[in-house]
Amino acid sequence: MLYQLYPQTNQTRIFTEKYSRSKIPYRTAKKMRELCPGGGFAIVGEIGNFSKPTGCQDIFLTNDGKELPIYPRGSLIKPFEWIAGYIRVDKNIYIAAVASIFPYSLRRKRRL
Repeated sequence: MLYQLYPQTNQTRIFTEKYSRSKIPYRTAKKMRELCPGGGFAIVGEIGNFSKPTGCQDIFLTNDGKELPIYPRGSLIKPFEWIAGYIRVDKNIYIAAVASIFPYSLRRKRRL
């Protein structure tokens, strides 16, 4: 499935995806807990983590036309990666933006 960025307000941060260097607006996890204390939204996957793409994943299309693979939930490596926030792709559907302590150069080598 192909997901695109859904317009949203109250964006507090910009997520820079490590592989494509795309800048994507997102809401922090703290802001999401304030806006939706009981949940009420679905998370379809994660972007920006250290996993390798398999080729059969869903795709997130950025505003600059780059396609990013969406990894399944829980594919991040704890405690080295964590969910920084959520990117809105539909009315109540989000993708988790994963932050990492791994340097960009190490992430790039792992991906090849």
